[in-house]
Amino acid sequence: MEHSASWIQTLSFSFLLIASIHLFHALIISPKLTLNHQHVRVKKLPPLPLRFNSDGNFKILQVADMHFGNGMGTRCRDVLDSEFDYCSDLNTTQFLEKMIQLERPDFVVFTGIPYSYSIVYTVI
Repeated sequence: MEHSASWIQTLSFSFLLIASIHLFHALIISPKLTLNHQHVRVKKLPPLPLRFNSDGNFKILQVADMHFGNGMGTRCRDVLDSEFDYCSDLNTTQFLEKMIQLERPDFVVFTGIPYSYSIVYTVI
């Protein structure tokens, strides 16, 4: 019984020591960091502004209502019967990749519903 009590005391002391060192560093040492006797301040960088191309254009690719499902397991709707066996979410991903490569947009915006409701209900 004394052996288990010894382990509990050792773990408790170790935890208290680590917590004390962390608190000391956070409250005392960290705010007083200096470099060549000058206080060091971290400046938050502003977000980069959107910029036009050299030709004065700014191309946006909007991708709306992807309704992704479950990869190969999610078949396409509204396609010809001959295309049905080979059409899935993977085709959509490949199509989107080609569009980005061909159009080379400056900004891609995903709007609408990115996933299929049937998949969400299956998970829930």
